[in-house]
Amino acid sequence: AYNASIGGVRMLDGTVNDAVEARALGLNPDHIDIYSASWGPEDDGKTVDGPGPLARRAFINGVTSGRRGKGSIFVWASGNGGRHTDSCNCDGYTNSIFTLSISSATQGGFKPWYLEECSSTLSTTYSSGTPGHDKSIASVDMDGKLRSDHICTVEHTGTSASAPLAAGMCALALEANPSLTWRDMQYLVVLTSKPGPLEKESGWIVNGVKRKVSHKFGYGLMDGGSLVALAEQWTTVPSQHICKSQEINEERQIEPSYGSALTVSMDVNACIGTLNEIRFLEHV
Repeated sequence: AYNASIGGVRMLDGTVNDAVEARALGLNPDHIDIYSASWGPEDDGKTVDGPGPLARRAFINGVTSGRRGKGSIFVWASGNGGRHTDSCNCDGYTNSIFTLSISSATQGGFKPWYLEECSSTLSTTYSSGTPGHDKSIASVDMDGKLRSDHICTVEHTGTSASAPLAAGMCALALEANPSLTWRDMQYLVVLTSKPGPLEKESGWIVNGVKRKVSHKFGYGLMDGGSLVALAEQWTTVPSQHICKSQEINEERQIEPSYGSALTVSMDVNACIGTLNEIRFLEHV
């Protein structure tokens, strides 16, 4: 974004705990518009983790009070655990309703080896693929004072490179329309992402509102031009309604065999007849 400034928060070079994460996510929320994060739980295929109580509060404070009430934009890498059949559904940061979860595609429009499949992915940008075959991403590197040959790199990889690309496009949209809320941004990304360049990969379905969606790529490849064009004419969405249902608290056995599923059924009424009646379903 032409008039944007960029900074870094050093938080991963020491002990990382809930308080450290919360301070990073809540840093200067009226000065910082977009937080781009490429970190989370271990991508080992067996870790289920997410933000602690302080970080959860930082997310909520960000979307309710950040950007002077319009809401901080949290852009999150979906994860690089595909080799271990990891699922970003088990990552409480990237599957949070408050984050824009971004996946990766190779330069040819295919699924890279590290990609994690999950229902929380909203969109995709290009990144690295097979080493020696697909190009990686050019970016700034370490401080030149430490390594004079490491000022820039053409080897940035994984969803860690995809999320910042998405954040840059979100910054362009905010420059075109500074009044966008955090929920507006999610709508814009969903509506302007393009399935076409990525349809060589299997797994696409048509959802209830007739939009193509994939557990690999979300709603498709982000399109910065379309994102900005729609942002310029966008009307802010109505206020958010939150309908809470009764929690199911029962002991159930999860079968350890691969491919087994646990089915849970709930009766919900969308809070019909109340102030929080659901008219459009955004998040579950």
